[in-house]
Amino acid sequence: MSVQALIDGWNARRGEQVAAAFSPSGVRIEFAKPGARLEGREAIAAQANAYMTAVPDCRLEVRNVEELGRAAILEWTYAGTHTGDIPGLAASGRTISLPGVSIYRLTEDGALEEERVYWDAATLFGLMD
Repeated sequence: MSVQALIDGWNARRGEQVAAAFSPSGVRIEFAKPGARLEGREAIAAQANAYMTAVPDCRLEVRNVEELGRAAILEWTYAGTHTGDIPGLAASGRTISLPGVSIYRLTEDGALEEERVYWDAATLFGLMD
C-alpha cells in the first residue's frame, strides 16, 4: 500500500522515500496556508525534505487510515521540534503537534496519484507568538 510507504518515508525522514510512494506524475496539493501545488516526485521530495529539515526529529503519528477502493483517507499528526526555518515561519525551537488530514486518489497499481493535504494552519502559525 503506497499510503503506508508514504508514512514510512515520513518516519524515516527521507523525502525521496515519501515521493517514491507517488506515481512519477503524482501531485501533492497543500490547501492550508501558505499552500502549495507540487507536481512530480522531485518537487514532492524537495518539499518533504524542507519540512524534515525544519523539524529534524519529525514523526508522522497516524490516527486513522481508511482505504476506499482507489481512494484513501489518512488522519495524522506531524510532530517534532521546530528548529529550522520554513518559508514564512522562522525556527522557534518549540515542540509542534500539527493535526491534519490527507485525501488520496490512487492509481490502479496503488501508487499515489494525488494527495490533497489539509492541516490546522492556526496551530502552525501559533508558533510565531
